[in-house]
Amino acid sequence: MYERERAGERRRPETRPPQRHRRKRRRRRGFGGLLVTTLAVAAAFMLLYSALKMPPEDAGDADLPAKGQPVIPISLSEPGAKEPSGDTGGAPKVPDVPDIPDASVGGDQPDGQMEDPLDPQVPQLPKKPEEPKEPGSTPSADDWNLMLVNPWNAMPEDYTINLEQLSNGHSVDQRCYDALQDMLGACRAAGLQPVICSSYRTWDKQESLYQNKVNRLMNQGYSQADALVEAGKVVAVPGTSEHQLGLAVDIVDVNNQNLDESQEKTAVQKWLMEHSYEYGFILRYPNNKSELTGIIYEPWHYRYVGKEAAAEIFEQGVCLEEYLEGLGS
Repeated sequence: MYERERAGERRRPETRPPQRHRRKRRRRRGFGGLLVTTLAVAAAFMLLYSALKMPPEDAGDADLPAKGQPVIPISLSEPGAKEPSGDTGGAPKVPDVPDIPDASVGGDQPDGQMEDPLDPQVPQLPKKPEEPKEPGSTPSADDWNLMLVNPWNAMPEDYTINLEQLSNGHSVDQRCYDALQDMLGACRAAGLQPVICSSYRTWDKQESLYQNKVNRLMNQGYSQADALVEAGKVVAVPGTSEHQLGLAVDIVDVNNQNLDESQEKTAVQKWLMEHSYEYGFILRYPNNKSELTGIIYEPWHYRYVGKEAAAEIFEQGVCLEEYLEGLGS
């Protein structure tokens, strides 16, 4: 009996958990796998989204070139240009481009520019824009430096002047002082010796000179009426002399200080007749223009009119009266 029970015990099948327990375990395993998969997919999606939203490297400074590209210098005067700063992302360093020399300095290149001495392949900086002319720079008959004073046009009675004294005691309008000094300095630099023998004159001084000429002509047999007319051709009547404007000077050569036509043959006058316009002065009473100026030929009398007007008068070969008539037409 006992042995049969033992044999039956051996034949008894193994006890298994109930079916419902096995289903619960399978559900737990399936849920865990789904959760892991879902988390992995979400993580991958977040990484992809972050990568798409992330700004490109070095995009914070739009003025910097991409890595590996050469740095091309630009003019800081261009709109939007910035002073380069910081690391350029490994780009090769380009030497600073020298400033363009001012066009007034000259040089071998057009407009005063020069080639880049560091790298001829580097583009040249753009030309500086021309500065606008100041108001009144275009000559006008109403400009102070073009005031017409001759036997038919007297200076205003209330005319005032600010004088600048020269080293030899003469004086001129301070507005033409620098130009006069530049002209005389250039003349001396050419090895010549110009001498100013007359400049600004007061009304009393001009009247004294005029009356003295009248008296000398009367002593030569002229009537008073004729003497007054003839004297006015050589010494202006008070109120009609450019010397009273402070814009006129009489310049002679140290080797010939005679106020006659021999003056035109001196080295100083030859230089002044060729270069005075470059400094804003003109030979005021040229030859063959006496009927228009009312004054005899004086190859020693120079008048300041400004550089632009002087250049036009010189190129056109006219006197001041003709030039002003052209401006008014």
